[in-house]
Parts: sequence; structure tokens; C-alpha cells
Amino acid sequence: MNFSRLPSVFIALCLSLALWSCESPLPKVSYPELRFNHLPTINLDVARIEIVEQFRSPLQPPHVEHELPLAPATAMVNWARDRLRAVGKSGVAKFIIIDASVKATALAKKKGLKAAFTLDQAARYDARLEARLDVTTAGGLGKGFAVAKASRRRTMPEAVSVNERDDALYTFIEAATMDFNRVMSANIDSHLGPFRR
Repeated sequence: MNFSRLPSVFIALCLSLALWSCESPLPKVSYPELRFNHLPTINLDVARIEIVEQFRSPLQPPHVEHELPLAPATAMVNWARDRLRAVGKSGVAKFIIIDASVKATALAKKKGLKAAFTLDQAARYDARLEARLDVTTAGGLGKGFAVAKASRRRTMPEAVSVNERDDALYTFIEAATMDFNRVMSANIDSHLGPFRR
């Protein structure tokens, strides 16, 4: 075996491995499903609970809710499944998702010398969550409803990795959903007291 060639073979192997590692994509982060099992249930005097997803994403800009690591509609469905309980013998409660949108807007970048020394915010994300809980007892003798709206906004700097951006957007939607939880819980207490059990 020609040992004089070993250093050059070793260097070539190292360069190949370095190039291969540069081209391999970052591993995709798996995010936990947002659940609300840790919160007390809201017991309603109805026989069943229906979840109606009225909101339909346009699936095109400026809407980006379908591209996020946590879709607002999924979080709202999980909220209804985890928190609402049917404990009555008749009647129905409908949890209607009216809005679960997130819109992204590109922001203007600074120009000139100042741009070289500042980190611009590249995009703004606007989340809007809205749902209505309609309760109807047997024969329509009793009806009530509660509505909740929550909105949040955040910007994203231009020099972030895909994983950093997704981490920030997951936390952003989680916070918006917890805002929704607070508003809906308070409005159920205020407007649906006679239907609570």
C-alpha cells in the first residue's frame, strides 16, 4: 500500500464529509400538541357538544396559519375538547370557530449606512381567534351564548433560522390561545351561568 497518499486521501474524505454536512437540512423540530387538560372542565347542562369549524383558511398570502407549527384552529378545537363537558340529559352546545387566522406582512427594511448596523424586523404576524358557544336546552326552551375574541401581534427579525422562527411562532400562537381561554372562560361565567353544572 502506498502510505504517501494517506494524508491526501484523509483530507479528501474530511472535505467530502464537511460538504455533505453543509448540504444536509436541519432536522425538523416536532412540537407538542397544545392541550388544556390541566385546566378545570366547564360542565354544561346539555347532552352533547358539537365543534363547528366555520373558519376556512384561504391557503394563500397574506394568510399563513396553515404553515405554522401550531395552527390556531387546532388549538381552539383542543380547547373545546379538553374544557367543555356535556353532563346533562338533553340539549346541545355548539362551539363555533369563527376566526383562526394569522396574517404575515413583510416590513420595509432600512436603507443606507444605518441598515448595516441595525437588525431589521422582517415581518409582522397578526393572529386573530374568535369563537362562539351556543347552548340550547331541550325543545329550545332555554338558549344562551358566549363569544370570545383574542388577537396578538408580533414581529420577526430578519436574521433568524427556520427553527428559531418556528419556536417563536409556536409560543406566539400558544399565548394567543391562552388569551382566548381567559376571555371565553370569563364570558361563559358571565353569560351562561344558568347552563353551568
